[in-house]
Amino acid sequence: MVGLLLLTVALTTASGQLPVPSSPEDLLGETVELRGDVRVETEPGQVITARKNAVLRTGTSVIRADEITYNHTTQVAEARGNVRLVMRGLVGFAEHLTVDRRTRTLTAESASGEGAAFVQKDNVAPEALAALETSEQLAKAGKNTFSFTTKGFRFKEDGSYVLEESSFTPCDCDVLTPSWRISTRGAEVKPGESATLTVPAVHVYGVPVLLLPWVYLPLAERASGLLLPEVTGSGLSGFQLDEPIFLTLGRSYDVTLSPGYAFGNDPKDPTVGSLGVKGPRLSTEFRYVPLADPEGGAAIEGRLWWQFLYDLKPERDPLNPNVLAPDARQRGLRSWGLLEHRQKLGNGYFARADVKLYSDGFLFSDTTTNSGFARSYYYVPSTATVYHRGQDDYAGLALAYRQDLRWGYPLFGDAPRPPVFQELPTLRYAIPPVPLLGPLTGGVELELSRLSPLGGLLGDEGTDGVYWPTLPDADGTQGNGRLDPGERQARTRLDVLPRVNATFDVGGVLRLTPYLVVRESIYLNEVERQTSHRGYGMVGAYLDTELSRVFGEGATAIRHSLMPSVELRAVPRVFGQNAPQVYDEVDAAVPADGFFQGQVALRQKVLRREGATGTSELGRLDVVQGVDFLERRLGETSGRIRAVLGPVTAEARGRLDLFTPEVDERLTQLSANIGWSILPNRLSVNAGYERALASSEQVRRPIDMLLPPPFEPQAPSPGADVSCSSAAAFANKPVDRVLMGAAASFPFGLNVGYGAEVQRKDPARCDVPELFSQTLSVSFSPSCDCWRLNSWARLGPGTNFDWGLSVTVLNLGTFGR
Repeated sequence: MVGLLLLTVALTTASGQLPVPSSPEDLLGETVELRGDVRVETEPGQVITARKNAVLRTGTSVIRADEITYNHTTQVAEARGNVRLVMRGLVGFAEHLTVDRRTRTLTAESASGEGAAFVQKDNVAPEALAALETSEQLAKAGKNTFSFTTKGFRFKEDGSYVLEESSFTPCDCDVLTPSWRISTRGAEVKPGESATLTVPAVHVYGVPVLLLPWVYLPLAERASGLLLPEVTGSGLSGFQLDEPIFLTLGRSYDVTLSPGYAFGNDPKDPTVGSLGVKGPRLSTEFRYVPLADPEGGAAIEGRLWWQFLYDLKPERDPLNPNVLAPDARQRGLRSWGLLEHRQKLGNGYFARADVKLYSDGFLFSDTTTNSGFARSYYYVPSTATVYHRGQDDYAGLALAYRQDLRWGYPLFGDAPRPPVFQELPTLRYAIPPVPLLGPLTGGVELELSRLSPLGGLLGDEGTDGVYWPTLPDADGTQGNGRLDPGERQARTRLDVLPRVNATFDVGGVLRLTPYLVVRESIYLNEVERQTSHRGYGMVGAYLDTELSRVFGEGATAIRHSLMPSVELRAVPRVFGQNAPQVYDEVDAAVPADGFFQGQVALRQKVLRREGATGTSELGRLDVVQGVDFLERRLGETSGRIRAVLGPVTAEARGRLDLFTPEVDERLTQLSANIGWSILPNRLSVNAGYERALASSEQVRRPIDMLLPPPFEPQAPSPGADVSCSSAAAFANKPVDRVLMGAAASFPFGLNVGYGAEVQRKDPARCDVPELFSQTLSVSFSPSCDCWRLNSWARLGPGTNFDWGLSVTVLNLGTFGR
């Protein structure tokens, strides 16, 4: 590339062009010019010099400087003073630059006598880059893929170059004064591919932070090589180290192999079990996008991630993770992974799969960072679906598998365990509401589902309906292999749900929408070979309107709207099986005696004009009151209020049922939060309150009953002497949660965040406040996000401490996780 620049030279002044003797072999069809503002001094036929705004140009390659000299005999060009080099996407900044065409070498120095700065550009045309004159214009143009500082390098025939002792930066915002660098004794750079560094040392603001014997850095978006090590730590598994290796398998496939080690946290008492893992591991992630969608996106894409680990911790009782198994050995080989797949099959057909599996039930808790809410989930779902999405309908086939995580049994094996009901399979067809006749619209939903354990047809829970291995089996019916009263069995259900609506205008002010819904469910119990059905019709009407007024004009206009509504709905009678055994939300949808309910709502909003056509919400107030006409009482009262006052946003929600017999269950929801952006995008604070009335298991249970309901904590007996320091005192009691947080972002790239959660347990009796958790996060990044340093630490209940540290570099990967 330098040879093309200096093959033959023609000299010009501000008013003309002077030829330089050259041979036909030097010309090669290129036009080369040397320009300057002042008189040119030369040695006849040998040396040519241009001063002040000197420019040496050939094609899109340009050298600009205060003075440029070219020696035709030695084929050496020398530029002095404010030198800027542009050559095939490579931009250089120097005080003194020498190019030797014969040896294909370049030497350069900065004003301080150190090496000169060079930047490899992307996303900018060579012609546009060559037209830029100042250092500032060149520094800001295009995308800086990498930069380096060196006193010299040599060009190779294949377009790569070998650097002497240099300082290398894969990317940075300010290429002339980088905030970080990798110093190296030598390097070979292949633009757009890779850089090989010998004895590299990483410096951040001049401070060395990492020294390595050799590094291969991919400079392309897809290049095989070692990624930066990943360092993590948690209260579960202690310090953890992984070294990812990225391998490209063509344009559409790649794989990352990450061998690593978890050093573990040993319990204070070695005779008890503990969460977490310890030992070597290997993670594999395979990604694929083999087929592109002509309309944009990917027709096939997905990834498969799997981790194998050899756990050196002692084995535990599968019924209790805190108890060691008799003659406990090492836990041995364990694994977990996930599959995500998306595919467009054409003609409106699609397929997707989301699969997550653990080799044993305790592995989820052993690998999930501390979260009481997350660990209360007692299964993980895996689904696979093939569906057709038409313009006016939907049809799909779905399979769902749920892995029970309540016990430590292996995924496969003959160990006794509670059976889990799976969807094997579910067929769905739906037509959304479409115009029928006049004001009528209608739609229908059909679902054929089979719920059954994988290994048989029985739940075999026993007559009490709860399969809980740690509880005694009072009558011996649990797990006896036969169907007893109260137990569930494999079941197929056909559910048909048509709906008809009509919309009428009433006096130009009101809108009336009556509707009729019919549901028919046909059941087949596969053990008894008995069929049954359950059907009902629901009739209802929805009456609503909207009143609004605009205050002001133009950009200051504010719109206030009132939206009152009334709804009545009733199921007069349930035909067939009034109260089927509950497997899911369809079975529990309507009481055996039907219902007659009403709801009155008043919703209002205040909007402000935002821009030419947009709006922003200044406030909202919603109040909804339910009525149960059969029981002759008011139902649930709910409300929501939201206000935006400049930089402050506040919101509160509440739900109350005063007629529920259980006093503790009357307040069903209460939450509030407020946020204040003190300095936009710089400093903000927030606070929130929530009353937690139930665990996540209780919240999920009404809509998902494919697993047996978990054993509920037992409240202490009335005569028991329970102190407020015991866990039994808070069984089934509400918890108040107060959340506080603050975040600050500084102009030089530093971001700091802090969050805390305070819990107040059972305020009605014991009133025990507790600082439940604290989280501190610190990150630093230049404004262009070329690299980012992230760190966080979380102090949980007791001595549970988690932390993380990562450094992310554009195009190079992440150090940490």
